[in-house]
Amino acid sequence: MFIIGVLIAIGILVLVHESGHFLAARFFGITVEKFSIGFGPHLFSFQKGDTKFSISLIPLGGYVKMKGDEPEDGNSYENNDFFGQSWWKRVIVVFAGPFANLLLALLLFVFSFGLGRNIEDHYPIIGKVEPLYDNYFHPKDKIINLNGVDITHWGQLSQETKQKTINTFTIEREDSIIVIEIPEIEADIWWGKIMPDVPAIIGSVSPGMPAYRTGLQVGDQIIAVDKESVEDWYEMREKIASYPEDSVNLTLLREGREFDLLLPLEANLLEDEQQKMIGITQYMPVKLNVKYGLMESVKYSAISTANFIAINYYALFKIISKPLSAKEHIGGPVMIVTMSHQTAQMGFGAVLAFMASISLVLMIMNLLPIPVLDGGHIFFFFLEGIFKKPLPIRVQNVIQQIGFFFLMLLMVFAFYNDISKLVGRNIAKKLQRNQVEQVN
Repeated sequence: MFIIGVLIAIGILVLVHESGHFLAARFFGITVEKFSIGFGPHLFSFQKGDTKFSISLIPLGGYVKMKGDEPEDGNSYENNDFFGQSWWKRVIVVFAGPFANLLLALLLFVFSFGLGRNIEDHYPIIGKVEPLYDNYFHPKDKIINLNGVDITHWGQLSQETKQKTINTFTIEREDSIIVIEIPEIEADIWWGKIMPDVPAIIGSVSPGMPAYRTGLQVGDQIIAVDKESVEDWYEMREKIASYPEDSVNLTLLREGREFDLLLPLEANLLEDEQQKMIGITQYMPVKLNVKYGLMESVKYSAISTANFIAINYYALFKIISKPLSAKEHIGGPVMIVTMSHQTAQMGFGAVLAFMASISLVLMIMNLLPIPVLDGGHIFFFFLEGIFKKPLPIRVQNVIQQIGFFFLMLLMVFAFYNDISKLVGRNIAKKLQRNQVEQVN
């Protein structure tokens, strides 16, 4: 049932994408001959007007077949042909698919924020304090009240901190309750200068990353890096990030049992390539459900969409500049299913946000200037607009064939990459169970 749900969700994303092409084509009077969700043999189809609508066997995309959408020598196109339109109209028709995915993502993000997001956070217990603030706060201080508001989780601290005035804190310190006043502090100190107490416990494992491939699990506690004990998440992260070798030995505690594990390290492409990473996030014990009003939902939807697009294009640039890193960072349908399963456990709002993210991925990938994809067609049409004539048909056909071959190669690589990582993870988990049993 879960797999069926994932396929339905992907089908919705494809339907929206192809509907963008369809509606734009009809707006310009172009005849649409076929509208298919999926490829291959038809499972279900019906005819309406000039268009045959169908659902096909292979659920890995879809297509809209328009009249006269094959370039030909000469000017024999009719007014209702795709290539009978001016170059800029063709650009709009092709761009309408990715644009529909963008609009869907914005809408899904709005609903995800409005319906409620399951948020994880830390307890308001201080773990690290920079020297400027250590006169006020000590490690292990528990902040129980700020400016008359009871504090139950770390995120409240930035929300309740007042700018350019005195802030009053009630703190539990070594079984004593003390009250301190601090003038003019900034709300962002709680995300850098003062940090929460975070044990080195794994909260999530990123699919495809070294921690995933080697079988690390949610709830595992890292107690030593290269045989040197670590007290908290910060110390553990610093040791891994600055580790000079390509792999590191970790000592883990799982269900009360210790065992060692050798993990490969990867460069952090998005931040600092000199830093190493294994692909885990910290465990957050506080669980909250936060709902937002309409205007806040629209605001955060726009911010989430813009951030996602910027990060993914930056990541693509990094991968292209370092092609050898593609194996670690490219995933396909199997990885999407794995991530969907993790997301489903976080609530319906998280599922909608995940669908929005996949919709944006479809937009981003389709707009790449690769022949066969929408971005490749748009590139050809812009060249036609600049030079006042299309590329020779023979040149277009050769480029399209190269693009199709590259796309098929990429799909095969993504499937192989997904399956090899999944199989590797299952083997690693089995070996770890055996290791733990032998040690104990």
